[in-house]
Amino acid sequence: MKLRTRLATIALSTFAVTAHANEVEGHIEAVDPTNRTLMVQGITFEVSDRTDYDDGLRRFEDLEVGQRVEVDFEYRDGRHIATEIELED
Repeated sequence: MKLRTRLATIALSTFAVTAHANEVEGHIEAVDPTNRTLMVQGITFEVSDRTDYDDGLRRFEDLEVGQRVEVDFEYRDGRHIATEIELED
C-alpha cells in the first residue's frame, strides 16, 4: 500500500473514532415533542428510536426543560443526532 493511501486510511479511521466521541453537557433549554428534539448549549439534537437513555431517563417524554444532561451524539448531514442522553448531577 502506498504511504499516501495508508495515511489517508489512518486519518479516516481516526476521524470515525472522533465522530463517535462527541458529547455535550448542560441544562435542557427546550424540548420539542412534535419534532422530537431538545436543545442543550444552544445546539438542537434530534432523537430517534435508537437513542439510549440512562440514569433515570427511559424515553424522550422523560426530558424536561432545566434538567442537567449529558448528550452523546453523532454529527451527520449537518444534524446533531443524539445517541445517548443521561441525567447528570
